[in-house]
Amino acid sequence: MATKIEKFKEMGGLLREYFAFSRRFYGHEFKLADITPQQGRTLMFIAEHPGIIQREIADIFHLRNASVTNMMKNLERDGYIERKPDPKSARNKLIYVTDSGMKQVNAMKQEMENVLKKLSDRVDEKLLDQLIPLLKEYNKQIQNK
Repeated sequence: MATKIEKFKEMGGLLREYFAFSRRFYGHEFKLADITPQQGRTLMFIAEHPGIIQREIADIFHLRNASVTNMMKNLERDGYIERKPDPKSARNKLIYVTDSGMKQVNAMKQEMENVLKKLSDRVDEKLLDQLIPLLKEYNKQIQNK
């Protein structure tokens, strides 16, 4: 009989397997013509948080500020975002998605829906009904001290 630690390791392995498969599946099915996946995630995040500053993006995505600076320059160069001065701080620029950027965001959202549909078609809904409450409880337990 497996110990609690062995079960925990097995579960961790199964979760890693799920995430690795998901990344491959999304990578194969989800095609971004003009931008990288990281730029796409960031652009979608900016659309949901207009007026965010670069430092917040770096913190949220756990990226170096220099990496975010380069990404913002590219997104701005390509017309997907615009940076405006922060009236509260001369050092900060508030970042907004342009109309062109919103077209890209909307196309990505539609593409994501298509990919989720293909992926969800592979899974029995009854399994999801069982798994979701279990994962919620698991997350609650591991986050308690």
